[in-house]
Amino acid sequence: MSVLESKEMLTEPDLLDDLRTLNEISLALNQSADVRNALDKSLSLLVELMGLHTGWIFVIDPVASDRWGGRGFRLAAHLNLPPAMSVTRPEAWDKSCDCQTLCLEGMMTGAYNEIRCSRLGSVTGDRQGLAVHASTPLRSGERVLGILNVAAPDWTHFTQRNLSLLTLVGNQMGVALERALLFDTLQEQRIHEQAALLDLSQQLLSRRDLDDLMTFIVDEVRTQLKADACAVLLTGLDADYLYFRAASGWSNNPVESAYRVPADESTGSGQVMRTQQVLLIEDLQAQDPPLWTSDWLASENYRAVAIVPLIAEGQSIGTLVIDSREPRTFSESDVRFLRLMANQVALALEKARLHQEELQRESIEKELDVARQIQMSMLPATAPQIEGWEFATHFEAARQVGGDFYDFFPLPGEPGRWGVVIADVSDKGVPAALFMALSRTTIRNIALRGRAPAEVLSWANRYIQEDSQSDMFLSAFYAELNVHTGNLLYANAGHNPPLIWRAAEREFHELPASCPLLGVFSDIEVTATNVELLPGDIIILYTDGVSEAVNGTFDEFGLPRLKTIVRDLLTADPQASAEVIRAGIAGGVIEFTDDTIQYDDMTLLIVKRKEVVHDIQ
Repeated sequence: MSVLESKEMLTEPDLLDDLRTLNEISLALNQSADVRNALDKSLSLLVELMGLHTGWIFVIDPVASDRWGGRGFRLAAHLNLPPAMSVTRPEAWDKSCDCQTLCLEGMMTGAYNEIRCSRLGSVTGDRQGLAVHASTPLRSGERVLGILNVAAPDWTHFTQRNLSLLTLVGNQMGVALERALLFDTLQEQRIHEQAALLDLSQQLLSRRDLDDLMTFIVDEVRTQLKADACAVLLTGLDADYLYFRAASGWSNNPVESAYRVPADESTGSGQVMRTQQVLLIEDLQAQDPPLWTSDWLASENYRAVAIVPLIAEGQSIGTLVIDSREPRTFSESDVRFLRLMANQVALALEKARLHQEELQRESIEKELDVARQIQMSMLPATAPQIEGWEFATHFEAARQVGGDFYDFFPLPGEPGRWGVVIADVSDKGVPAALFMALSRTTIRNIALRGRAPAEVLSWANRYIQEDSQSDMFLSAFYAELNVHTGNLLYANAGHNPPLIWRAAEREFHELPASCPLLGVFSDIEVTATNVELLPGDIIILYTDGVSEAVNGTFDEFGLPRLKTIVRDLLTADPQASAEVIRAGIAGGVIEFTDDTIQYDDMTLLIVKRKEVVHDIQ
């Protein structure tokens, strides 16, 4: 899972804020000559981005036996430590903790670890509610250089987004620490390499084109290590092979020739992908068993090779390879430089992937917005304004687009006749919205030909069966309302039974289904029923997104609760309008579900025949 991909949906401003802060962290780690200040600043930015307050960083230091931070570790940075963990309190810092033990024993192998903090648990005093922390190793290649911890009161603060952010920044910190160590080691011996590393950091920030950046890296690695050739190989659509992404120093450019190598034990890159360990071969002719080769590879006459893995979020995504046409012994500094370059390549690829995902997500969001606008345009813009009647509607998609729909339209022929529809497609999202468009158009067109409700649903079922290539179906209630007489002739194809509130009786009646769902069987028998709406009567049409809405304990809203809301509203005000009824039901569902995510669209259509009010002379 990427930094910007998580179960929680992020808005475009959230994505931009994440990328902006990650860029600030990258700048702090790559441009600061003082590693401690860089860690302090990047820790502060990360903790704020995650919505937390407290964090600290340990750096592995074998000589740290008498310093607070635990044996073998040094407290390199900290932020907003509670009073009980003040760095002036020896009882908080003069012993080891579980995360350090896991690290030293080689058990902190995941991208992150969620730990109930033993250090917090052992101190007394004001801990500000902190009890747990998420830890990620500061890793450069397979080498762990320290631990990054962020603390919270409970596990809920460690969302998938936050853990992904923690992992990515931990990797960046590991690379920065490795680079700092490398600078110290090579300060006198290889000053020119320091300049190359700094230049590479700037290139990572300034070069937006990934192919251009990969070309720069392979050229720079080949130059700095005085190798004959260098290449980056990555996984592709076919998992059985690795593909050349960038190359320098080859007689025949493997990128242009679209060469690939098997991603198995027969090749050096395949072995490195599996083990995630560096492979060094000083003389390929002495290698036993020999590695896989081909005519195009043999023609390069390579004698020595060094291969390091490219790792992103714990997964092998490719290899960085340098080749020599003479036997060669690779020094420890060569290997360290290669590891650092491999980590930079992996980070660059991850950033590019995140950027591409962001662009794709933005494109999808725009397409969904257009789809929602189209869908909303297919629903009536306003309710009918008919003397003696009131109409009110409510539509809320569980996703950006949904499968519910409602409609009302004047029918041809005798004046005062209106078609009224509410329906619910079996699926959700874009497929349901497309099926909804087909179904809505079909029902409306048949009804406008003057057919009665039973015929409308019967013909609609036949057309939907013929036109739809999916397994979706829908429930539908279609009625013909005469606004002059109050007569309602309806047919119900498996839809939730609408409720009629009889004002004179002060009781509810249901309008049950009269035939199966549409789109399931090729031939269905549909019957229609007449009811009369008297002055004061109210008909409530709804989809199961209302009756089956759930709260945090997965209790359903249910029909009894819906009836109670309506009854209470009409008890308080017998003349309550259709809009008041709609708002009461919708508000009741929202209050009941609270913040619980709903997986079904919610639709309401309220029709009320107004009572005749006589003036008192």
